[in-house]
Amino acid sequence: MLSVTNFRNYTSLSLDCDTQANLFLGANGQGKTNLLEAIYYLCVARSCREALDKELILLGEDFFLIEGNGVSAVDLPVELEIRYARYAGKNVRINQQPQRNLSDLYGSLAAVVVSPEDRQLIQGSPSGRRRFLDIAISQTNPAYLALLQDYRRVVRQRNESLRAYQHGAEAPPDLVVWNEQLVRFGSRIMRKRIEAVAQLNEAAKALHRTISNAHEELDITYIPSFPFENPDEMEKHFETTLQQSFREERARGITVAGPHRDDLGLDMDGVPLQTYGSQGQQKTAATAMKLAEARFLWQHLNSPPLLLLDDIFAELDTTRTAQLIELLPSYGQIFITAAKESDLGSYTDRFRRFYVRAGTVIPENE
Repeated sequence: MLSVTNFRNYTSLSLDCDTQANLFLGANGQGKTNLLEAIYYLCVARSCREALDKELILLGEDFFLIEGNGVSAVDLPVELEIRYARYAGKNVRINQQPQRNLSDLYGSLAAVVVSPEDRQLIQGSPSGRRRFLDIAISQTNPAYLALLQDYRRVVRQRNESLRAYQHGAEAPPDLVVWNEQLVRFGSRIMRKRIEAVAQLNEAAKALHRTISNAHEELDITYIPSFPFENPDEMEKHFETTLQQSFREERARGITVAGPHRDDLGLDMDGVPLQTYGSQGQQKTAATAMKLAEARFLWQHLNSPPLLLLDDIFAELDTTRTAQLIELLPSYGQIFITAAKESDLGSYTDRFRRFYVRAGTVIPENE
C-alpha cells in the first residue's frame, strides 16, 4: 500500500500495488514520474531527480506526506512514513517509531530508479558517478553514509583553513589534524567504493551482454584522484599527494585529492564510452549499470529492491526491449511507466495496468 499527500501534483493518493509487476500508463505531464519519485523518496528520503525537498510540496501547501508498507531486508513487515514540512523539516517513522537519523531508514526498503536521465552517468560529470556509487553503498551500509558525512565535514573545514592562510608563508597550524582525518576517512571510503565497483562491474558486464545480445563488452573501473597500485599502501600515497599538492591547495583554497575527486572509468570494447559510444550504446550501458545496482543491493540485503523503470522502453529498439523485459522476472517488485502500451510491444499483458491522469491513478477494470 502506498499513500501520498501533497506531493508534486498529487493532492491525495491511496494505491494498492501489491502485485509483482505494475505498469503505469499515461501521457506526459500527468504524474507518472512523480509517482515513482514518491516511492523512491519513501525508501531513501531524497528525490531521485536531485530536487530540493521544498520543491516536492504541492503548490499552495506547506507539507507533503508519503506512507507505505512492504517487507524489509530481514523479511519482516515494515511500515514507513516520511513527512516534510516547509518550516519544520523532515520526520521519518519506521513502524510508527520516530527516527533520529535518516540513515536509519536505509535497509528498511531499498529502491533503484532506471530512467532516460541515467545517460548522465555516462555523459555527465564525475560527481554524478560518485553519487551513483555512494547511494548504492549507503543503502546496504548505513554506516557508510555517516562516513561520507564525516569526510565532507573534514573537507569543508580543511578548505576553510587553507583559505584562511591563503597568503601566508607557512602551513595552517591545524592542517596536520585535518590531513590525518582526511586520509583516515577518505581511505575507508575509497576501499568501500573499490569493493563495490568490482561487484557492480561483474553484474553490469553480464547484464549488458544480455541486453545488447552479447554484441559489446562493458567495463567499469574505479579511477582515484592519486595513483597507487597496492591498496594496502593507499594511506601512504594519499599523505604523499597532500604534501606534494600543498602549494596548489593553498593557492586555490581547496582540497585537490581524495574520494571527492575520484571518478569511474566506463569503457565499451576497450574504448571510452563517454567519448566514442553512440547514444544507443550509452543508453544500454547506463541501464545495465542501474540494473547492476539492483543486483548489488539484493546481494547485500538478501532481499530484492523495488525496481522503478521510468519511461525507458520508448528509447530502446525492439530487440533490446525484449531482452530487458525477459530479465525483469528475476528481480523483485517492479514499477514501470510508459506513455503508451506499444512502448512495451506485446509484453503489456505481463503487468497489472494502472492509468495515470492529472494526479490520479486508476487501476485497470475500475
